[in-house]
Amino acid sequence: MIADIKVGPVISADGAQIAARATKTAALVTANAHGSYSEAVLRGNAYTIGLAGATPVAYAGAAAGTPLLCVHNPTGSGKLLSLLGVFIASRVAASAAGTVAFNMYGGASAQPTGTTTAPRNLLTLIQSGSSGIGFANAALTGSTALSYLATPFSYYWATAAGAVDISQFVDLSGLFIVAPGNQIAIGASAALTSATWDISMVWEEMPQ
Repeated sequence: MIADIKVGPVISADGAQIAARATKTAALVTANAHGSYSEAVLRGNAYTIGLAGATPVAYAGAAAGTPLLCVHNPTGSGKLLSLLGVFIASRVAASAAGTVAFNMYGGASAQPTGTTTAPRNLLTLIQSGSSGIGFANAALTGSTALSYLATPFSYYWATAAGAVDISQFVDLSGLFIVAPGNQIAIGASAALTSATWDISMVWEEMPQ
């Protein structure tokens, strides 16, 4: 089949049938019609878990550890959880000098039996509908040890002044996908004195 592609701008009305548009070098022209995550949200497939003013404990992916956030994809869910991004912000600064890294860990694991937090659907803003099981600053009782994946954020605080190396939002664009029987977590490498954090994790659920 031969497809017609028109070179140059096209002006048309609603309902008109037009050819695709190309540049003068025959490259196909595309444009964002909506926000990057609008399709996933509008179809009801995007979810989040989060915390405000959380006080972390040190976490390094150990079995039964306590990360700030974790999402487990149960065996047999029939869904893939595609991680879209992570938000983080410092709410209360540390009162003593120190450095903390916010590290991501993941891997196959038995389903934890600790206190759960239901993920929130980003279309309805209701905590229901997700195939994933969320954990928010709770011990992952029964969890298998997880492997280090990445460090999206780090923070340094001196006694008299602070220097912050934090992006409010790290766009992961599906870089990490949680298959059934696996989980992904983000936790602090250290618990700085008095420091608290706001943090959330966002993902899209897709058929396996």
